[in-house]
Amino acid sequence: MTIKEYEIAMWEAAKNRDSERFSDLVDENAVMVCGGYRCSGSEYSQIVKEFDIASFEISDFEIVLQTDDICQVHYMIETKVSKEENIDLQGIFHITTTWKKFGDNWKVIFNMDSRVMG
Repeated sequence: MTIKEYEIAMWEAAKNRDSERFSDLVDENAVMVCGGYRCSGSEYSQIVKEFDIASFEISDFEIVLQTDDICQVHYMIETKVSKEENIDLQGIFHITTTWKKFGDNWKVIFNMDSRVMG
């Protein structure tokens, strides 16, 4: 898989509330800074069970840095929710993710979002 495919797989796991698949892609000690909240990858995999993302669309995907075992990406994502009470998860966000290769597998070690205002 390409890094972009890994990134999409992470979002698909979140959208499908599949914490097991999410955990396969995100290191348990990853630093996750989402919506101003900081937690570990293992904590976020539990949050995913209650996540409400009905759909997402990634654009402007760019690889910022890539070596044999580290890759950092930046892109825009537009998310939609299914329930009005989760409207804070809906919008357009800048996303940056750092992936690290462990053996033959890539895993997230850092992820952060920033809502686009305006």
